Amino acid sequence: MYKLKYDFRQYNNVIATYINVLINNSMASFQQQIRNGQVRNSEHDADALAGCIQNLEEYLYYNFGKFPENFNHIINTTMNNVRTISVLPNNKRGIYGETQAQNKVIYINPDLSDSKYLTGEERTRLYMAHELGHIINNEWMKKVVEYANQQIRQGRLTQDHAQLIYDGFSMLDEATTQNRAENFVYEFSGKRRPSLAYYKNGRMFNSEPYKSNFDYYGELEEPAIMFARTLRGIGKEKEDIKALDMLSKRALSPNFFNRILNEYTRDGQMPAFIQEAQYMGLLKRASYANFGYEDVSYLHNSKTYLERLRNVTAQMRDYRAPFDDGYGER
Repeated sequence: MYKLKYDFRQYNNVIATYINVLINNSMASFQQQIRNGQVRNSEHDADALAGCIQNLEEYLYYNFGKFPENFNHIINTTMNNVRTISVLPNNKRGIYGETQAQNKVIYINPDLSDSKYLTGEERTRLYMAHELGHIINNEWMKKVVEYANQQIRQGRLTQDHAQLIYDGFSMLDEATTQNRAENFVYEFSGKRRPSLAYYKNGRMFNSEPYKSNFDYYGELEEPAIMFARTLRGIGKEKEDIKALDMLSKRALSPNFFNRILNEYTRDGQMPAFIQEAQYMGLLKRASYANFGYEDVSYLHNSKTYLERLRNVTAQMRDYRAPFDDGYGER
């Protein structure tokens, strides 16, 4: 039986049992990969896999301490949707990580290089935490799909516009998962997370600098912060990182999307909501185009999308306290 390193109190037995099953499934999967010739350096990869399984316990403990009000959702969603951790086959190690939802498998890349701030091992853990974050956010992403389909059926949005709204919240999904994963990895590595700095991408935003402290998806950090400040309880926050942290915490709730929808509806600002979500969706497409996964026209227009999002979110910045039925931030 797996022996927990941390005390989860009433959750100890269920988490120990879960990790024990995860270890057995992961080892069986790894042995199959070796037999299939998908792994070249089995000793190195086995060490990385063992480290990430331990990292899963650290990840759960981090959330147990930081977000106790969301922990039931976090642990239930994790146990229901992650049954195996595997290493990426050698021929797929150009990516940082991958989740196969239908098979309940997270694939890690054990060959990541060091960055300016993190070791390769820490970056492997960063992207496993990123994949776990997507799994947690998926509950509200399903509600985005329901909303988009409802708007299409009611004739309020075209298929293309509804898809853009989905892409816009997919952008928030990427930004909040990356932000939470960065916070987690820096804390458990005993390192200070770097401050926001200016970066340039030769293709995004006409090469104009943007602020970020992400290891990846840095071009999506500023747009997420812009949107965050349109929400009650966040708009009054002056520091960019704190505003994004507040949004990232809210995104741990399965009701994240519905609460945003409710807030904009009650304030009579749904046209602005549609605009913002669509510009965020266009920026998500531009980000994907930068890596060759979308039409390059989105990339060429990315500066315009960012400026338009900045204009509308600046008008919508909300300095009021959240509704009483919101997030309990007062």
